[in-house]
Amino acid sequence: MDVAQLQLNIYSSLEHMTSNTAAQEALKELNNLIDISTLYSQYAEKFDLAECQLAIIHCAGHHDTLLVQKLWRQLLAQEINSSLHLPQVSVMSSLRNKIVTLGNSYQTAEKFFPLQFIVHQLELISCKRGWEEGWVLDTMLQIPISHSALHGAYTCLVQLKLPCWEQLGAPFHLHTALSLLLTSYVNHLKTAPLLQRKTRDVPDTRPYRRARGGSPGFPLHRTRPYLRSLPLQGATGGV
Repeated sequence: MDVAQLQLNIYSSLEHMTSNTAAQEALKELNNLIDISTLYSQYAEKFDLAECQLAIIHCAGHHDTLLVQKLWRQLLAQEINSSLHLPQVSVMSSLRNKIVTLGNSYQTAEKFFPLQFIVHQLELISCKRGWEEGWVLDTMLQIPISHSALHGAYTCLVQLKLPCWEQLGAPFHLHTALSLLLTSYVNHLKTAPLLQRKTRDVPDTRPYRRARGGSPGFPLHRTRPYLRSLPLQGATGGV
């Protein structure tokens, strides 16, 4: 994305801030081409345009892990807050569309689309709001993110054993999500003709010893511990 397009995006965002006098004044200044550093500090950052900030640092090749995570957290919150007046299903749809759009934009730039962090934030949102199980998974698959990459993200999150899930009264939330992911992957293998399966959906299994009958995407020595830890049927951790 070039600087002119970044400036146009900021202009479009500020146009919606009709009650913000400073934003309306800034629109006049944006009629002239502005350098990328000024766009960031004097416009995108000043007016909390998280999506525009993320686009600028991506364009500039500036990677700061904490900053990227901060922007994604703000971006998700802003998207939800902008649609709170809508029915719950519309909020879910709006957020999904935003994630899919940004996922397509940054999918090849993993530093600016931190999958594990985004999955964690979305699962927290989904759990707190009582959204349907599998909403995050379905959203990611629509981008599309491969089953293998999602398995890696969810596996790491489960291993972290973060206390937030106990605090939310849903200690098995991630385990449920992981089981849905495994089910989705098996169904994918059953329904997709061999020649039509995307090669990116087939993980690199070289680091693992392939056990007899093991799924190529999910090495058994990594998967079994989580399958054993899944709650009994009916005990879904209050999700």
